[in-house]
Amino acid sequence: MPPSILLVEDNALARRNMVVFFTARGYQVSEADRGEDAIRLIRDIDNFDVVITDLRMPGMIDGLDVLRYQSEVSPGTKSILMTGFGSDQIKNQAISIGAVYLDKPIRLNDLLVEIQNLTLP
Repeated sequence: MPPSILLVEDNALARRNMVVFFTARGYQVSEADRGEDAIRLIRDIDNFDVVITDLRMPGMIDGLDVLRYQSEVSPGTKSILMTGFGSDQIKNQAISIGAVYLDKPIRLNDLLVEIQNLTLP
């Protein structure tokens, strides 16, 4: 069975394109457009195989905060941080959390390969 994904992206069009892409390939995708909503989903559902999050989003909680929370409450969950505003500092923080770091724009097929690599048995 394909992994379940939590997708956190504030850009509605980008999020919708990713949801359509992954659900068409059999993935179960939950989505959030803010860090606060992502943390609530992680807390309430807590069965995601992969959390994919943008770095910058509206609200007080960014993608790194989401991944820090996820790594504390569900350390076995794999994670990917995506951003168009990256730096070596952000990349190092993501890696220290155990996340894969990807610069935007991201081709969906490349993101699919990353998910497959993270979830190989």
